[in-house]
Amino acid sequence: MLLLDTIKLALRALMRNRTRTFLTMLGIIIGISSVIIMMSLGSSLTHYMDNVFSSIGTNVINVREKWERDGGSWRIVHRLDESDYIALRDNCHTIKYLSPDLNTTSPIVYGNNSHSAMVAGGNEHCLELNGMNVARGAMFDEGDVRSIAKVCLIGQTVAEKLFSDGEEPLGQTIRCGNVPLLVIGILQPREKQFNYDFNNLIIIPYTTLQKRLLGKTDIDQISMAAAQSSDNDHAVEEVRQILRIYHGLQPEDEDDFEIEVQSETMDQLSGVLNIVVLILSLIAGISLVVGGVGIMNIMYVTVTERTREIGLRKALGARRSNILMQFLSESVVLSLAGGLIGILSGLAIYAIASAFIEQLPFVLNGSAILTSFLVCTLVGIFFGWYPARRAAELDPIQALRYE
Repeated sequence: MLLLDTIKLALRALMRNRTRTFLTMLGIIIGISSVIIMMSLGSSLTHYMDNVFSSIGTNVINVREKWERDGGSWRIVHRLDESDYIALRDNCHTIKYLSPDLNTTSPIVYGNNSHSAMVAGGNEHCLELNGMNVARGAMFDEGDVRSIAKVCLIGQTVAEKLFSDGEEPLGQTIRCGNVPLLVIGILQPREKQFNYDFNNLIIIPYTTLQKRLLGKTDIDQISMAAAQSSDNDHAVEEVRQILRIYHGLQPEDEDDFEIEVQSETMDQLSGVLNIVVLILSLIAGISLVVGGVGIMNIMYVTVTERTREIGLRKALGARRSNILMQFLSESVVLSLAGGLIGILSGLAIYAIASAFIEQLPFVLNGSAILTSFLVCTLVGIFFGWYPARRAAELDPIQALRYE
């Protein structure tokens, strides 16, 4: 009951001068709002990245060409080609499936309609490796890859651009560069990720892209999926040993290729993101210190203005602990009120921002709210303690004589 009475007294004292109270809380409000926004941003980006990588799969491994500096320019140490893919396909036992990857950008034409799209080449497993599915029609098979078949699957954006009159795309022949391609499937629509439109895509057999469109034998990378995510390390080591043997590398030679594990990339990005959000939150927290200094300053002014009141309370029997608790309660209530407004303001601002930014999901960060309440309490106690102690130590006789 005593605590409730103390809080009521604190609220009554703060409401005597609403403008001064609000201006004092402003630093806390801005600081907490900034921290809430930064921590919510971190949670949203982490959630977004989890969705991106989970749609692809954390057990995906990519083998790429290695680049090195040669004088003032860069060169490829060893080009990957179909023989590397075959060596891994025939000898790697920890891999569930793998696919050569190539891509280019090309104008796509159907009738009088023309549109530029990404053309990706792979084998019959490339959809699983990239987290894609067929909405209508069918995927090409191993026979199409071997026969360099002129077939394709198109994304939703390509279908809308080329078949704007509502014509059924399946079974139609489109032209990619100078190569006619039969549409055998429509890809399931996907959301944009990092502003990349996965629907503006055409997928064809990698052999068709190599020999009919690009006229080359090398490939950009080899994508593969480990049999289980827990076997990533084993799979990476097996892939490394097979390629080193196939490339004729000696034990002292460095790898002439690069291996990227999707899960490691995700962990690295998450680590960098957490550090950036932490730094931004600490920068935003500087305003909390400024707000705390403002609370200390206004509490000093309050003690000075109410010196005679303090003397009167002590003359009527109030103990030092009563006076200390009274002014400390005012400081904490002032800080918590500013923190509550800051939390609500930060969440409102972030909700509005996420509503306008499509790629920014609104994720309620409970730890950010709990941390904010804790910080506000500590700020109120820390910056209010010294003024409250000064009030508690005032001599009642001198306080009653104060003009």
